[in-house]
Amino acid sequence: MKFKNSMLAYCKQILRIVSFNRALFKKEYKKSVKWLSPTEVAELKLWIRKTIVLQKITFMKLVINIFFLIVSSSLFAQNSVRNFDNLEDAVKNSDNVEWLTLRDKQLTDFPPEILEFRNLKYLDLSHNNITSLPVAVGDLKNLFYLDLSGNHISSLPKEFSGLENLRNLYLDYNNAQKLDEDFEILSKLPLLHVLDLSGDSITTLPPSIGKLKSLEYLELSGNEITMLPPEFSLMKNLQVLYIDNDRLFNLSKNLPTLSRLPKLKELHLEGNQFKQIPSELNSLLKLEYLYLNNNQLEGLPNSVLQMKQIKLIDVSDNKMPHLLLDMYRDTLEPTVRIKF
Repeated sequence: MKFKNSMLAYCKQILRIVSFNRALFKKEYKKSVKWLSPTEVAELKLWIRKTIVLQKITFMKLVINIFFLIVSSSLFAQNSVRNFDNLEDAVKNSDNVEWLTLRDKQLTDFPPEILEFRNLKYLDLSHNNITSLPVAVGDLKNLFYLDLSGNHISSLPKEFSGLENLRNLYLDYNNAQKLDEDFEILSKLPLLHVLDLSGDSITTLPPSIGKLKSLEYLELSGNEITMLPPEFSLMKNLQVLYIDNDRLFNLSKNLPTLSRLPKLKELHLEGNQFKQIPSELNSLLKLEYLYLNNNQLEGLPNSVLQMKQIKLIDVSDNKMPHLLLDMYRDTLEPTVRIKF
């Protein structure tokens, strides 16, 4: 019964992920019906009616979520796998623990029992009060997803580099103090694709960030970064970048660095209080999705509107008059979607 309940929760999670697309949602719903009992299907239908709202999401979040969908689906391919949300239960089934969620459990230390779960793939320790990670954390060789957001972790042990299968790492809203050393450690993770450092009170990024060669998705939201180091452009696989809600970020001075990111497709600059956008933004030759909402813009330069590869520009919650927005829409759509 516990597995059944975890399967229902899993199905809800997947449906929430794919809710941006009706066809994909329908496909995953059919899969869920095959997995669940009639009673659970009824509960799932009720949940869908109450909570699911079909919505648009950005391109790279789609890519990341689809990847997570594929990997997480494999975890549930066998009936022996379930999502443990209680440490005591997990300890009793240590050989079977692949998915462990201990979110908001008021933990002050990393539970040493977790180190015994050698098959662990997914670990959520978010929103606790953990201050440090044990050296032996690097022994969790199968871990691909680690959420440590909302703790008080100031640095990573060097043994963290042993997490050779880690793909998604969330360190947002912690107390990052030794970024230079941390980036050196993270640079040794060959599969790290997603890194979240939002709300970590970062003012300066060290040059070692350029060593994160495999990174595709980086969140730096809610920090106080003015300038990116030149080495930032060495992240040749970076496709999605969030530098939003940062009123100190100087877009004009950072464009030479951003323009050297050869795969950058999606850029988030929301809530930065920009009053104008430099025309040189068109130097981002691969950019397809641009988010400028919640700034103080009164218009966009023609060079940005004429970017041939752009697919979406979000300018909602700015100071642009409706006549101008209507003109943008009439001129650019359907080739380019203007969101306002």
